[in-house]
Amino acid sequence: MQKISSLLIVILFIPALLSCRQSQSNQSKTNSNAKLEVLYFHVTERCPACLSIENNTKKVLDDNFKTQMDNGIIKFTSYNIEEKTNKSLVEKYQISYLTLLIIKSDGTKTDFTNTAFQYADAKPAKFEELLKAEIDKNLK
Repeated sequence: MQKISSLLIVILFIPALLSCRQSQSNQSKTNSNAKLEVLYFHVTERCPACLSIENNTKKVLDDNFKTQMDNGIIKFTSYNIEEKTNKSLVEKYQISYLTLLIIKSDGTKTDFTNTAFQYADAKPAKFEELLKAEIDKNLK
């Protein structure tokens, strides 16, 4: 009987421990030493505009901030908001749909989503110009 009780306790606590570890893992994703984090949140099914936002964001970072990316000063991460492993970040930033955030190490965040939707697909050069300027401003 005591073995069964011990086994039940272990079985009941394993999911709680795994959930805790998963939450800590997600939190560590955004607790980096980067001076600036660019976070892109998306859903599983993505339209051309959604894909364009991610692709053009990567292009801006690669073309203009490669050294900072390589040195860990800027960090880019893309998250699927429908994946359970990203739940804590989705809740932390109150994400409900596609979102592009620029977050400084002091926690200051810039929501670049509206600009991204307005320009990334229709006027990519304008999007790249505006995103580069916003990243430059946030690096100061």
